[in-house]
Amino acid sequence: MLDNMLAKAIAIPRRMSRQLHLAALVVMAVCGTLAYPTLSQLGLITNKAGVQPGYVIFGAPDGRGYAIDVKGQVANKWNAPSAGEELGYVRPLANGNLLAATHAKRGGDRPDARPAGGDSIVEMTQDGREVWRYTSEANVSLHHDMERMDSGDTMMVCSRDLDRPAISKRLLTDDCLLEADASGKVVWDWQTADHLDELELPAQAKADILAGKGTTRPGAQDAKGFDYLHMNAASPIPASAGHTDPRFRAGNFIVGYRNISTIAVVDHASKKIVWKMTGTSIGQHNPHFIPSGVPGTGHILLFDNGFVDPESNPIHVSSRMNSRVLEINPLDNSIVWDYGATKSNRPIWTFFSHFISSAQRQPNGNTLICEGANGRIFEVKPDGEIVWEFVNPFANTSGKIPATTVFRAAKVSPDWLKTGAH
Repeated sequence: MLDNMLAKAIAIPRRMSRQLHLAALVVMAVCGTLAYPTLSQLGLITNKAGVQPGYVIFGAPDGRGYAIDVKGQVANKWNAPSAGEELGYVRPLANGNLLAATHAKRGGDRPDARPAGGDSIVEMTQDGREVWRYTSEANVSLHHDMERMDSGDTMMVCSRDLDRPAISKRLLTDDCLLEADASGKVVWDWQTADHLDELELPAQAKADILAGKGTTRPGAQDAKGFDYLHMNAASPIPASAGHTDPRFRAGNFIVGYRNISTIAVVDHASKKIVWKMTGTSIGQHNPHFIPSGVPGTGHILLFDNGFVDPESNPIHVSSRMNSRVLEINPLDNSIVWDYGATKSNRPIWTFFSHFISSAQRQPNGNTLICEGANGRIFEVKPDGEIVWEFVNPFANTSGKIPATTVFRAAKVSPDWLKTGAH
């Protein structure tokens, strides 16, 4: 019955597509709960033989960061280092510290939405002590992603409001990349609008952008910028990825643009876009190069959400109501591994996050997956067997509906967490 409903939706005029997408999301959520009541539970659901040892690190909507062991127990948690702040996205660093986005405390039904400006990126020790901070300038909004580079610098995704009449009649919220050194000084700056032609967008997409068709980024109401591409991820290519192809040399950046379902590589030296892939994934998140020490080294791993809001989709990709995880060989753009719910012997629509989310390859060959919209974090073997499953219980309860979303999750080795840190 559900397949028939979705098939009929395809034939409905485009002006009604957004309402149908939203209705389908509700249907999926209800059907998923009825078919798999375990997903309505919170905390640990599955812990089987074959799980990769370690701790899962993530930021929760309650404004804290957490380290969870394989038994589903809290091994450590972090508050923001300054009063009046909350933690957003957090990621573990190789030195045992935590890199985290901070923002002013706020509640409401969208605790995942970031404010237009004033964000900071901080580095914290495991006992919560701040050792580094970068705060954005007034005309720059930090959002979505940050990562410590092999050089010791810190890469951050940002946006600026730009007036570029040749690109759009509307003010643009244009995505950028910043690289800051240990002193907090910006040493490298890259702006998408300066390289838009290198993305080689279709003529219709360019026309839609020029006309200003689309929506603004949630939380950017003051700026009134047209969030036309929506970069939601960036990651430096590690030296351990092992590529000899100069397009994928260490220090170049892979970026993801959600609204045009595109991933691309930016050359650090020339600042040109030297590789791109469009349409293989839909509204994707967390594209990154798999490092050495885990199967798939040198390939790209990403979370393929399957959904883009039709009003923010200038290349007019059709959404589907299921998600996938893809491993891609960038040398020939082939898909070498994928995960969907059917690999776990579940209906295809039971694995779906229309936004946020992530995937991470583990040393034992498993893949840790964050189904972010549902706060579900689980680990699968290459054949799709689920060996660990956890649903975030640390909700933001200030809105009408408790929010349990998790932007991303990452697993660290058992020795990453220092004894006594909690």
